[in-house]
Amino acid sequence: MKEQVVETKLAAAYWGPRMESAVECARRASAFVEDLSNLSEFFRGWRLPARSRAEATRNQPFSSDVSSLEALFLKGTNRRDIDGELIEELGFRISAWNGMGGEETSSLAMKCGMYSNVPGVSNAIVLKIPAKFDVDSDGTAELVVDLLVRAWNPDWAVVASQASMIERADKEGPFLDRALYLSSPFKCMGSVFTGAKQSPLNDGVILVPQ
Repeated sequence: MKEQVVETKLAAAYWGPRMESAVECARRASAFVEDLSNLSEFFRGWRLPARSRAEATRNQPFSSDVSSLEALFLKGTNRRDIDGELIEELGFRISAWNGMGGEETSSLAMKCGMYSNVPGVSNAIVLKIPAKFDVDSDGTAELVVDLLVRAWNPDWAVVASQASMIERADKEGPFLDRALYLSSPFKCMGSVFTGAKQSPLNDGVILVPQ
């Protein structure tokens, strides 16, 4: 019998240049991580990754309080190769893993505070959704998008299969899979997604396939 392939799904939010300090990013991250922890046990116990799984497992989960996250964002700054000088316009980043394996594993990448206008670079939050978390159940994809929007105030946010994300890796702009949020400046794009159900969210709109 042919083995069933489990489809990997991601939730992501994107926004353009926006200058924010490490503590401002930490406040957003703290709210998001706390909300995620209330959504499922799979979104708890975040810890820093390492060179091997065994080494990463030994890492203790980090706190979701603002001061702890600020320190982690500061460690994740970009620096010049020659003199180690901070490249402030590229912002701050944190990568994390939930300490679980198999169909329970999740990862979280947060990049915030970037205000460079270099093409192809943006602020972004990318959450790998565990296979055991049923994001396709009624209203769940919209709920995940709602958490992204309320914490990060992005230009757009999406819940989609990893295959769809990879397929669109060389394309820019929003697309609809499981759920899509468009902020106020992007709302006019909603008419492109014919037949999608639209509901107000924040200052924008959330779309789901009918």
